[in-house]
Amino acid sequence: MKFRLPLLLWFLSIAPTVSFAQSQELIARAEKEGEVNLYATMSVADFAHLAKAFKEKYPRINLRHISLPSSRQTARVMQEFRAGGVQADVLGNSPDTLVYLKQQGVVGPYRSPEAKNLFQGAWDTDGFWSGITTDLLVTGFNPRLMSKAAVPKSYDDYLRAQIKGQMAINRGVPYPLTGMVSLRGEEQGLAYFKKFAQQDLRLIGDFNHMVNLMAAGEYALTGFMQVSKLDAMKRKDAPVDWVAAPQTFATIASVGMVKNPQHPAAAQLLIDFYLSAEGQRALAAAGKIPLRKGVKSPSKDIDQVLEGGSLHVVRPDGSYDRYMKIYNEYLGIR
Repeated sequence: MKFRLPLLLWFLSIAPTVSFAQSQELIARAEKEGEVNLYATMSVADFAHLAKAFKEKYPRINLRHISLPSSRQTARVMQEFRAGGVQADVLGNSPDTLVYLKQQGVVGPYRSPEAKNLFQGAWDTDGFWSGITTDLLVTGFNPRLMSKAAVPKSYDDYLRAQIKGQMAINRGVPYPLTGMVSLRGEEQGLAYFKKFAQQDLRLIGDFNHMVNLMAAGEYALTGFMQVSKLDAMKRKDAPVDWVAAPQTFATIASVGMVKNPQHPAAAQLLIDFYLSAEGQRALAAAGKIPLRKGVKSPSKDIDQVLEGGSLHVVRPDGSYDRYMKIYNEYLGIR
């Protein structure tokens, strides 16, 4: 013990220096590579905030960004992969998509040292994806059509007879189903959604359309609705408000590194920057909800939910296509 304690104290004293030296060495290698290629679903306008911050910190690294919707990005990546090499170094997509690409041998592991600063459950412990932003799925309501006291406060409240015919949901994503299955287990989750699907739901094509129609008075409620869109309209004084249920579902946008990327050091540096305080603040400036603890979103109300500790991250399990099929079947979507 006489020798071990001084050795431990010595190691702890030099640990920050070792970490700094490692980061400087990574930066040097990334600058030698000179560029990093990113395919992401984020729009060019939104990404501009992060690109500017990255360029200010790493002026010698050229960040090339191609914005593609999820399905088109996946198709392009698989085409390049089969042709002999993916041109991107980093992919920005949903965790479900990155898990699929991992299964195809496209995405490799990278455990960013910054991941530990994210909210619990917001990264893959094996390093195949790391969350960069979130959107919370809450109950939206039009206060001109329904009082806050009458609004459902829990997922089981969605099943009340008084709610029937008054609620819209997004027909394009199975988050109500995948969220309940991951929260309550397969049997109870499916049983819940079967009852929920019998509530004469209004099936709308996307989240933007959902909130616009609710504000126009087409229906009183939106279930499992993205809080970012609700809160943005509320701040513009539209007739829109929202409440969060206990164990609020959190969906995640994520990044992952291509297996054997052309620019490995720059790819690692970009992922680290996404998760860093600077990167998360840049994403918040674009109106996104950051996942790093201590970085504020554009809304105090959203921050209260994030910091309240009652989040349920809807994580991928490789069964997205199966649940999408069940979702469509229960809702009668052909």
